[in-house]
Amino acid sequence: MKLMLDHVDSPYIRCIGFLYLRYAADPSIIWKWFKPYLYDEEPVKIRANVSSKESTVGHFVRYLLTDLEYYGTRLPRLPIADEREIKDKLFEEEQIEERAQRHLKDKTVMEFFERVGSKVQARYGDEDNEVTWYDAVVDRVLRKDDETGEEFFRPKFMVTFPEYGNTEVVALGDMDMAGGDHLVSAKPRAD
Repeated sequence: MKLMLDHVDSPYIRCIGFLYLRYAADPSIIWKWFKPYLYDEEPVKIRANVSSKESTVGHFVRYLLTDLEYYGTRLPRLPIADEREIKDKLFEEEQIEERAQRHLKDKTVMEFFERVGSKVQARYGDEDNEVTWYDAVVDRVLRKDDETGEEFFRPKFMVTFPEYGNTEVVALGDMDMAGGDHLVSAKPRAD
């Protein structure tokens, strides 16, 4: 399945993979498969209509998670608990993406983040601790995957959390200026 979702020849092969997962996968594991692709920027044109606009694989993935109709065909309904969890996670990922976009537009912030030794705040959580903001120090800027050599769409950062001494790799949207307001927009009302 992973080979299909990462297929380099055609975004349509990738989209068929996501559509298959949405129809056939256990709803409790859909998020695990979809999350890495939520903001995938590969262009794709789903509709056959010549005048339809081009979209992205990421938009298609988010559409499959939030809509019950796929061009006149009903998608399987997600169990209520899974649907709520996915909506909450989508909101959180939207915040991370908006924060990353805000940083990319601010040259001063990006220069600060890319300076080794910069004191920032970064999000961290694990099995025992809920994700929250901690003081961190930038140790290294990562522009490509060390194992595969594949370039990242945007830089990632290796940071150390001085309070605990652990080092983690964080995405651009999971970092902010120290003392900054990490909220991007208000959370939508529950259904």
